Amino acid sequence: MANGTTKILEEALSELSQLQSNVSTLSTIFTGHPPDPIRFVQLDGEIRQLQATSEALCVTLDKALRLAVPKIIEDPRSKNQALESLKVYKRNAEQTIKEQTEQIAQLKAELATIKESFPRQAAGQIESISWIGSIMAALLWKACKQQESVKALIGTDSLREFIGMSNCVLSSFVARHQQSGDSVQLSSESEDYKFLASLCGAMTNLAAYPEGRAHLVSEADGLLFTNSLLHAVQLLRMPAGRLLKRISLTFVYNICLEPAGVQFVMKDDNRLRNIVACLNLVNSEDVLMLAVSLLVRLIKAATPCDQKNAICRQVPRGIVKYMTDFNYPLLKETATHLLELVEFDWRNAVENETI
Repeated sequence: MANGTTKILEEALSELSQLQSNVSTLSTIFTGHPPDPIRFVQLDGEIRQLQATSEALCVTLDKALRLAVPKIIEDPRSKNQALESLKVYKRNAEQTIKEQTEQIAQLKAELATIKESFPRQAAGQIESISWIGSIMAALLWKACKQQESVKALIGTDSLREFIGMSNCVLSSFVARHQQSGDSVQLSSESEDYKFLASLCGAMTNLAAYPEGRAHLVSEADGLLFTNSLLHAVQLLRMPAGRLLKRISLTFVYNICLEPAGVQFVMKDDNRLRNIVACLNLVNSEDVLMLAVSLLVRLIKAATPCDQKNAICRQVPRGIVKYMTDFNYPLLKETATHLLELVEFDWRNAVENETI
């Protein structure tokens, strides 16, 4: 419809232009020289042409009016209807926005309430979980004191899942406290401490038997647990961390009764460095005794001699010599043995070994 109207209007404009041209021609004839017969003939033709053009223009304008005027009248009606629809849509949108704003405000209020109460609820739940975990781990700790129980667990899905879970708990513990950059001051009476101690105790009892430690060094989670434990031992403060330090060093000592365990510890300088760091005199005599015994075990089990020499170079001789004067007989004896190993000429032994 719009294209037809446009075409008619274009025709009307063309015919109007022609009409103006005809009028201009007639005006020229009338204002020129006095007309002669030839001029009258020309004038008659121009008048007829003007009349035809006028009639054509009238027809075209009539078409334009019949087509365009209803359209012109109709367009405002359509626009008014569209405007009314938009007004209704706007009112609905405003109502929806208002309702959503109120809902958001309500949700924010509920979230604030939840945030306020969550720490108390979470603390209670965590404490309950730790309490349950510590009881279950303590039962397993006691059960693993029997070699027959350990043998029965070897190769089972239950043991595999337990080792994996223990590694996850210990890894999270180490990661959390390494990020804080502080040593861990745990209360030995807290459920977290008891839970962690029970897990480590059960793993230590597993490693106390040949079947258990052979299984642990063959499992990825068993070796990862060993690695996490060697990092955790340096995060524990005395005196509260004494039990966990003792358990940790005992576990690693048991693992190092396996050649694969020794090689695992020796693969990473940080593991060996953390063991040597336990020779700190801030530790209790029983912790020092375990650290010295572990170093003696590593030196004896390490092969070849240059690996023994590498361990000895890291051991602080002055501290070891100082421990040989302790009144704690077992520590004094073991420290004396370690000092002999450290002062041994391993370099010459290495040369002789290569000959």
